[in-house]
Amino acid sequence: MISSLKSKFDTSFRRTVFLSADKVAVYHWEKGRLGSSYMFDVSGDGQKYFDRYLKDTGRITTYLLVDLVEEEYRQDTIPHVFGSDRTAVINRKKSRLFRDTPYFHAKVQGREEEGRRDDQVMFMALTNPDILEPWINLLTNNKIPLAGIYSVPQVTKLFLEHLPEPSDHMLIVSLQSISGLRQTFFYQQKLKISRLVDLPRYGTEPYAPIINEEVNAIIRYLNSLRLLNTDQPLHIYYLADTRLLSEIQGKITKSPSNKNIFINVNQFAQKLDLKREITTPFSDQLLNHCLLKNRPANYYALKTETRYYQMQRAGRAMYAASLFLLFTGLIWSGLNFINAAIFKQQAEIANKKTEFYADRYKVAREKIPQTPVSPADLEIAVEMTNTLKSFKTDPFKMLTVISKGLDQYPLIQLAEISWAAAADPNKKISGDTTAANTQGVVGYSNIGTKDTGFDYYQIALMNGEISPFDGDYRNALDMINRFAETLRNTDSVYNVSVVSLPLDTSSQANLQGTSNSGPGTAKFSIRIVMGLSHES
Repeated sequence: MISSLKSKFDTSFRRTVFLSADKVAVYHWEKGRLGSSYMFDVSGDGQKYFDRYLKDTGRITTYLLVDLVEEEYRQDTIPHVFGSDRTAVINRKKSRLFRDTPYFHAKVQGREEEGRRDDQVMFMALTNPDILEPWINLLTNNKIPLAGIYSVPQVTKLFLEHLPEPSDHMLIVSLQSISGLRQTFFYQQKLKISRLVDLPRYGTEPYAPIINEEVNAIIRYLNSLRLLNTDQPLHIYYLADTRLLSEIQGKITKSPSNKNIFINVNQFAQKLDLKREITTPFSDQLLNHCLLKNRPANYYALKTETRYYQMQRAGRAMYAASLFLLFTGLIWSGLNFINAAIFKQQAEIANKKTEFYADRYKVAREKIPQTPVSPADLEIAVEMTNTLKSFKTDPFKMLTVISKGLDQYPLIQLAEISWAAAADPNKKISGDTTAANTQGVVGYSNIGTKDTGFDYYQIALMNGEISPFDGDYRNALDMINRFAETLRNTDSVYNVSVVSLPLDTSSQANLQGTSNSGPGTAKFSIRIVMGLSHES
């Protein structure tokens, strides 16, 4: 049987396929809320109608929600390892605990406080894959993008943050129209155990006694597993409509270790932003709404079963990337067009200004009287004048250096100073008979001749004598050499050389004299070069 079947189905962005042992319900997500729904029987005819439905609705992203008795939970520990080591350990556990099913999930829920501090892991599995296989095959054959397979206890966890008075021990009791009574226990917000109980058809028998009996049974089971704490009460949340909640309150066994909290399913739906009125005690719409709204990561589906979903995501990513590139290209093109228009306008304005000033310049030039010299020659003359001004110098600094040297040798008297400024430190000046680059008698100073850092040089040739002179040429020569050395050690002095001495001491000179001759004279010449820069 199939209800609400149409020849053409409304399409939506995503949907759930809610599978139980007897029925399959489909819920569509339309315009951000839960929309149309359809029901199929778990039978050959139901599968045929479901296949037709898939072909008519197209490749909509699908989430498979199951509520089956054949779901088992095992709490165990594994070593605290990562990566491929953890995967290998979990696979070994899976092969030992759930050998006959591929639908397996492991969730690390914490670590032990003592010993090796192993990881505490909840192992979950759907132990009867034969129930899922025909429906998954239909999805795969129609290339439906399957996002994942989930169970009701896993989706029920999405209720926790919206429930009043949260505690460490929470038991959620809900009813599903196609599966039955579901009791799910959470310790510190972590799923520990869940139990599904068949219920008679709604309206044929009162549900309150059955619910009370089953809740007491699971409480005893939780106590046997030592999952409850006597110091903290167990919070039991009953989700149903007003009438059934009233019946349950009249039947439940009250205990100081339990705190019963009754939640109207329709009011809770409004809290979860479900824009539909629920008139039954069932939570089917709540579960499917939470699954489609939150879209949690896959639990049970195999990679081969989600390949069309992964292809869809990759296609959407590529489409989004292409749109982004197109949009960016349009923006870039628009900016370039605007810039081009601005540049064109600026060029037109510049051309008009050029023409305007060219006309004014032509008129002004016609009014200027004729000159014997062209403007280009005037420009060269001005540049030469500026260059000569930048090299303008005076002998003050040279005379200052010479004066400091004379202060130390009062017997040295200067008769004549020839001075010049030049860019070449070896330039000859008037009265200088020394060959270029000569060392003179004393020799060069200790300043190099390359990369000196000077912009120009001042050159002076000093002619003088020692007066009074007592005829002691050895003393005179020594004094002249020391005077030259003093000048050489003065700042900015580039070179000092002795040009002539009172006595020729070279090997080619002839020494002669008379015993009754006077003391004679002690005349000498010294050449000094100073290096200067324009800033000094």
